[in-house]
Amino acid sequence: MELATQSEFDEVLNRHHNIQYVDFIFADLCGYIRGKRVPILEATKVFKEGLLMPFSAFYLDVLGGVSNVKSLGWTDGDPDGVLLPISKSIKPVPWDDRILQVMISLADKQQKWGVIKNPSEVDPRNMLKKIIKKFEGTGWNPVVAFELEFYLFDKKRDNEGKPVVALGQDKTQVYGIADLDIFKDLLHEINENCKIQNVPATNATSEFSPGQLEVNLRHGGDLLKAADDAAMLRRIIKETSSRYGFDASFMAKPYLDHTGSGQHLHISCYDDAGKNIFATKNRYGNDFLKYAISGFQETFYDSFPIFIPNVNGFRRIQTRNFVPVNKSWSWNRRDVSLRIPAGSDSSKRIEHRVASADANPYLVLACILSGLHYGLTKKQMPTNQISFDNNEGADKEADPEMPKTLTQALERFKNSKILRNYFGQEYIDLYIAVKQGELEHMEQSFIPREEYSFYL
Repeated sequence: MELATQSEFDEVLNRHHNIQYVDFIFADLCGYIRGKRVPILEATKVFKEGLLMPFSAFYLDVLGGVSNVKSLGWTDGDPDGVLLPISKSIKPVPWDDRILQVMISLADKQQKWGVIKNPSEVDPRNMLKKIIKKFEGTGWNPVVAFELEFYLFDKKRDNEGKPVVALGQDKTQVYGIADLDIFKDLLHEINENCKIQNVPATNATSEFSPGQLEVNLRHGGDLLKAADDAAMLRRIIKETSSRYGFDASFMAKPYLDHTGSGQHLHISCYDDAGKNIFATKNRYGNDFLKYAISGFQETFYDSFPIFIPNVNGFRRIQTRNFVPVNKSWSWNRRDVSLRIPAGSDSSKRIEHRVASADANPYLVLACILSGLHYGLTKKQMPTNQISFDNNEGADKEADPEMPKTLTQALERFKNSKILRNYFGQEYIDLYIAVKQGELEHMEQSFIPREEYSFYL
């Protein structure tokens, strides 16, 4: 990891004269953006000494608590790690010209400035970097692009506490230009804010439900930056939407009767000469592409706690809903889990469609890269191919082996021999502990209104 220097910080400061604070930020295990806001006069110390913060800040659950399952953050004394600023991540904050934003990464300790000793793997960004290293020397260079779906809600909820679609939208107009026009000023500002922060957003579309939109990111081969961009895009969308009086939500399934929100990832792979190894005239791909699909299938269900990290996300996994319910793959079909989009032979790629929109993009990409590396290494042929001409649909029935709940998914994750070789058992155990603790917190936090109807 290249660290940001004092001179890099000074150069940015010279272009922005109103800065009073610096936000040093990171994405935790659940993908939430956390960090510290430091007065400008104190910020220079961070570029010399780093920033101390408890390791536990990286494995908080969605309720902001520390899981008691492994007693981390309690019996270990809640120790600090060293947070180090990442080069090329110093950006102005578009919604507040008094603030600069700097991404930081966690290390257990450092020997001297610029030389990291033991980058901490509780930082999801470092875990992704660890798995990216698996591709060094292989001649395989993945290229990826994220797509994020989200809802726009009014700030005020209804009498039952449920979200209300922004501006009273009540019709589904997928790809509707009129729907985009309703939010055109907001979408324009999101696009401009992405430019300011060097987040390569491309097109926006209206999706299958009222108030649901999608923003895509441009494909690229800098895999760490791709995940950074996805994390920052969610922040940009949320902060910009708030300025317009809306809540932008990446919740996987906010409504039972409307489509959920996914985090789709397109992936191709290039050799050292810059040629796409998936390129072929065959619509169903060449051997390399099929090896990749096989690897995705082998790691598919094992990765569900990463792809679908909470109880709500499993509500999205329904048949006849254009979401993955099995290990199917095909060309140009959105009812499969692994889709080969239509396009030129040279741009052949795979769209991995399972992840929830609120899943951690670093860990999602880490799982997908693990599957890609495993598939290209083992060179096996995939199963569950669906013909483009099939008229029965690929998502008619759910695979009985597919985890149906987060608890089932965590058990499968725990016993995954393949993912253990990529993530390490220690991180798998930590992730499971956090999610089990989260489930315990939720079960003890409230009684659903429906429970009174059923049992009172």
